[in-house]
Amino acid sequence: MAYKVIKDGGGESDKLSNKMMTTDEVKLLVNQILGQTFQYEIEPVEVKNFNPDGSIEGRYCVSEHDKPTPELQTFLPLNQNVIQYPIVDEIVLGLEVFVTIGPDNKPVGKRYYFSDLNPLPRRINSQQSNLSNTSSPNNLRNSIFIDEKNERVDVNEGDTIIQGRFNNSIKLSSNQPTLNSPKTNIQNGEGQVLMTQNQRVDYSEPTLKFSELINLDYNGPQINFDSDRIIINAKSDDIGIFAEGNVLIKGSKVDIENTNGGVNIKADTITNDISKNGGQIINKTKENAIPFPNLNMAGLLKQNFGVLKVFEGLTAGVPLLPSPIGIKKIVEGLKGAKDFIEATTNLEFLEQDVLTTKTPSEIAAALPIPGGFKNIVGDIETFAEDIEGNMEKLEKFVEDNKQVVENAQQINDAINTGDRKSLLNVLENVSDDDRKKIPGFSNALSIAQDKSIGGKDIERAQENGVFSAIEGYLAEASTGKDDLKTMKSFGKILKLTKQE
Repeated sequence: MAYKVIKDGGGESDKLSNKMMTTDEVKLLVNQILGQTFQYEIEPVEVKNFNPDGSIEGRYCVSEHDKPTPELQTFLPLNQNVIQYPIVDEIVLGLEVFVTIGPDNKPVGKRYYFSDLNPLPRRINSQQSNLSNTSSPNNLRNSIFIDEKNERVDVNEGDTIIQGRFNNSIKLSSNQPTLNSPKTNIQNGEGQVLMTQNQRVDYSEPTLKFSELINLDYNGPQINFDSDRIIINAKSDDIGIFAEGNVLIKGSKVDIENTNGGVNIKADTITNDISKNGGQIINKTKENAIPFPNLNMAGLLKQNFGVLKVFEGLTAGVPLLPSPIGIKKIVEGLKGAKDFIEATTNLEFLEQDVLTTKTPSEIAAALPIPGGFKNIVGDIETFAEDIEGNMEKLEKFVEDNKQVVENAQQINDAINTGDRKSLLNVLENVSDDDRKKIPGFSNALSIAQDKSIGGKDIERAQENGVFSAIEGYLAEASTGKDDLKTMKSFGKILKLTKQE
């Protein structure tokens, strides 16, 4: 707004007096009557230098056009509390106040600036170089500012915006026409603090992944912190997180540490569900200490059953040496020794994953189904599905084969005597049904029926493996009762692990 300041020219005390005057007195009187009029306006100013205290060196675009740079004057910020400081080459509005007449009879005042003149509403930065010195443009800019081409945030009528130049802003808005819907958004690059009421928020990841845990259609009063990293730091007192509803904490890893007073957890129910991805719970009671492992059931069973096989193999096999049956039993015992050595040297009997459960497949190596029973109950998992029913099948199988095993044992004893007639007598007393169940029965009968065969011939045939089928069957079937006991032990173990 333009304004005028009229200064009295001095001279006669009564300017309307009627008296004779000299020429000089007439000039003085005219000057006194008219006075001196100075006109001042708010005028565009080009910013040529920015000072650390917020003041600028600038040039009026009209009244000081092409004024030399050394003669530029200082403009102070008009409002120093809420202000967006200008940048070099930007155009602001300038004015002078407290104007007085200087020694050269020219007005002198204090200069201030405010509000930049932005030619485009979306632009935040509006450098307009050389508007105040077009005849001798100065292309050198005394500035460190880099224009990142950021734009102002979208606005609605009635909004209040504090807009920064660096993609940051504070927006006081609403969700109108919905009533009672204030909204405040503090934006800083990709991060924001959003406060809303009566409005649904568009959440980002990873919140969107947990829609089954939290209502994402919520439109009540809420505060949403959204950034790559959020840190809450209390230097000397508490941090409280209280909720009438649930408190949810999700992350790739959650660390809770208290080196002073410990961690207290109070609840009606505490559930540790670490079943996914081979989870584990490790309890450490001493600093820099290795958690002492619990016993691993599968490894311990492998160790124990390995020892058991060793004793069974030696006890049953040594008396039958040098027969193939005795050798086979000792070989089975050596397999048990191998299992024992592996479980011991590899520390398989110690559990590194503390408080873990075991599935039937995980303990299959420690609970192998005896070979003669696999065709009846399948693998350990199939056996675990119906322990009682499968045990009945095995007991019936052992009972039904009892007579067959006795016949096979009598045949083997007769072969060991080397007497053809004794062998023939035993073979002829076996029923037709049992003959079909004993492998190699036909070969043994053909040899026994050949009258040209002597005792030495039977011994050589045995050494050459002619009767190996009978011997192998007997080696497997003769342990049926012991294997049945083993399977009963497996059943008890599976029940204890609740895997039946």
